[in-house]
Amino acid sequence: MEDTNDHVLIQSNVEIHNKPYILTLTRTHLSWEPTSIESGRSSTRSEPLAKQNVHVQDLREVIGVHPVKPPSKPSRGFKKIYNTKHDSHLFIELQSIGPLAFAVCMVTNTSKPRWRCKTINFLCTDTLLCQHWIDKIKEVLAIPAFNRPRRLLVFINPLAGNKKAEKIYREKVQPFFEIAEIHVDVIVTERANHARDTVQSGYDLRTVDGLVCIGGDGIFTELLNGLLTRTASETGIEQTPEHVLMSPDLRIGIIPAGSTDCIVYTTTGVADPTTSALHIIIGDSIGIDVCSVYHGDIFQRYCVSMLGYGYFGDLLKESENNRWMGKLRYDWSGLKKIFANRAYEGEISFRVSPDSKSTPTDGVRCFTGCSVCKVAGERKIQGNLQNRTDASALSTITQEDSVHSSSDEWQTIRGRFCSITCLTLSCACSLSDKGLAPNCHLGDGCSDLILVRECSRFNFFHFLLSTNKPELNQFDLDFVEVYRVKEFRFQPIGTEESDSETTGNKKSHHKKLKLQRNSMWNCDGEILENPVVNARVHHQLVRLFARGRPNLECRNQSQSCCAACEKEEM
Repeated sequence: MEDTNDHVLIQSNVEIHNKPYILTLTRTHLSWEPTSIESGRSSTRSEPLAKQNVHVQDLREVIGVHPVKPPSKPSRGFKKIYNTKHDSHLFIELQSIGPLAFAVCMVTNTSKPRWRCKTINFLCTDTLLCQHWIDKIKEVLAIPAFNRPRRLLVFINPLAGNKKAEKIYREKVQPFFEIAEIHVDVIVTERANHARDTVQSGYDLRTVDGLVCIGGDGIFTELLNGLLTRTASETGIEQTPEHVLMSPDLRIGIIPAGSTDCIVYTTTGVADPTTSALHIIIGDSIGIDVCSVYHGDIFQRYCVSMLGYGYFGDLLKESENNRWMGKLRYDWSGLKKIFANRAYEGEISFRVSPDSKSTPTDGVRCFTGCSVCKVAGERKIQGNLQNRTDASALSTITQEDSVHSSSDEWQTIRGRFCSITCLTLSCACSLSDKGLAPNCHLGDGCSDLILVRECSRFNFFHFLLSTNKPELNQFDLDFVEVYRVKEFRFQPIGTEESDSETTGNKKSHHKKLKLQRNSMWNCDGEILENPVVNARVHHQLVRLFARGRPNLECRNQSQSCCAACEKEEM
């Protein structure tokens, strides 16, 4: 923010907890400092602000302002301001005219993952001044530079969070939206893909500033797929591997109410409904990579966390047959698949970007203000500006035009694999704080491709255990390989890619046996039955109401988001 814009908009005497203060509002901050009523002057300003007893509140972290009831009795300082000896009649009369006090609700602990709020009441000298303060603060918070949402479309999955998603919204989210004066349109989903279908074609998205989902990772992927499909349709871009997709204008907010909530955990550092609601209110914005998945040229789905074959695909398939077990079905299914210890033969080809200056094993984590994502985001913005100069040719920009692939080289690996996993984020959660890919970045335009070759049950269990233990490194295991890729293709060996019909019972039965030797893909919790896929990473394709995980080991963190910060300098 620019200091030139930090001029005083309003300043007056107020009281906080019956003590006199000078309250000052600028375009960027709200500050208050003790003053002496007797002298009528504030403390000297010859020293720097940081050395005085002054509290400075960044307006970016103010939730809202509203009138409140003043104290039942005015303080001694209040009577001196009015120069009155009788504190009853005038005070009651002023109360009846309008508000004498207002409350400012603000975010606390922004350097930590879990955010909370505090409220400070300010008592003014008259009702007109009080209302002027309220109006002025609201006016400043509404300026475009803060990029705050005013209208939201909210989807609630009533089955999420042990069927407590609606209660979570009413008790932990809605009150803050009301303080921030955000208008919401709430839709409680009634079936699978209800949110996707509504966003894709059944709602006028021009009337809202963002989308919010309350539930687990599943309802978020519904919103993501619906929004990206609609954006592609409205911009006339085909969903094929040869085309570059346009980023939607709307941001997505996630209120966690699921079992793992890895997406919100990775982008905020905690799965906490209040924290996520506050990120939405103050207008945080972060760009994240999205992986598009195809079978040949046929689009399948968009993926933002995990695209897994082998163990994770088998686990999901098994768990779908045991939904009656609730959350325990994942532990039970995982244990069964570890003992089954199946490996699948295939060929995987992938392209590593020469732009990437980071590797999956360099130990560089993605935190708030991540330099890797910031540089990549700036490069994306420059590319978008160049591409938008010729909007008519935008839909025909190919992958080779956008990512310097003339110098990229494809690598191919054949073998038997227990697991093949492509991750566009670390997949950290409360059960595994570092995640499957600890050094994966939110917005660098790459995915981490993890290959676990055929190994014993004990070794594979050791691999899974090391993803949950901070002192262990899963990439030190000799049967595990990891690559940072832009795209990849997978073809099971010995499986026909053609869908041509077979004749004769013997030939049909033989082909069925072949297909049974393959696994299926786990695409963000959805099963893709066909094992032949090709996937590609789209750089910071969507924006979330978040700012990345805070680095608890770093005291001086940047307030910008992990990607190129969308907030304008004020």
